[in-house]
Amino acid sequence: MTIIEPFGPQYARPAAQDCPDCPCCTAQLCERGRTSVTRCCGLTDPERRDIVYACPCSAATTRGTHAWRAERIRVTRYATEHPLPPEVGVMLRALADGEPADDAQALARLRVAGFAAETDWGHVVTELGYLYLATRYDHRYTTPVEVLSVDTQARSAAVIVVGWRFQTPVTVLLDQLIAHTGLCAEELPGTWLEAEANCLAEHADDVVLTRIRIAPPLPDHWAEETATLVPAPLGTVPLAPADHGQGPTQPGCAAGAPAPAPADGDTVGGDA
Repeated sequence: MTIIEPFGPQYARPAAQDCPDCPCCTAQLCERGRTSVTRCCGLTDPERRDIVYACPCSAATTRGTHAWRAERIRVTRYATEHPLPPEVGVMLRALADGEPADDAQALARLRVAGFAAETDWGHVVTELGYLYLATRYDHRYTTPVEVLSVDTQARSAAVIVVGWRFQTPVTVLLDQLIAHTGLCAEELPGTWLEAEANCLAEHADDVVLTRIRIAPPLPDHWAEETATLVPAPLGTVPLAPADHGQGPTQPGCAAGAPAPAPADGDTVGGDA
């Protein structure tokens, strides 16, 4: 009896499609790398990691990637919870202002944190360094957050940050919510949380949540009642400013009791 092999005597797996946006990865790898904090290099074989290590499609410097979101969380927590020593912060500000910087120890610490980089023309402030400075002297507010949906494959969640916009979803890292609430992905949709956020951010991608916790029960019809307290275009409600010792509250931006202190033992979890 003759057996006819449907794929011929030899079968070779079709070649993977190259990524159109980089020379080092396949399209499938970059698609996965964008939604992984480990980037493309963390999803490939050890012998190929050096090749894809600097892939721009999943880089922490590429807006919208999970690595980019994770870095913004890290820097925000750095600025609000574990700020640089005063002398190092002064050095960072001096670099940002274009002033000479010659404190080798402070510069080394800024490089390790990713806030400064050494070039042929001396040290310069990185994008993360400017983010640190902006966050350090900005105001963050405690706000209700509603989880709309989760995507377990992309490891992301869509949430409504009430203090920012009532009708515009914000994308956050699913693992960050799980780490801070103790809930599994299936339990999160429809859950009300409480978090600190930069409620004056211009774009949804710029909103960063920290100090996330499950919210206490909210009164019935609270959203309809509080929505009338502010002009509709702002889409915000009176919120308690997060006290990080950064000066007085901006007029008209906050009201009510101070933000609750984080619970003892609050862990970095998915923010690392």
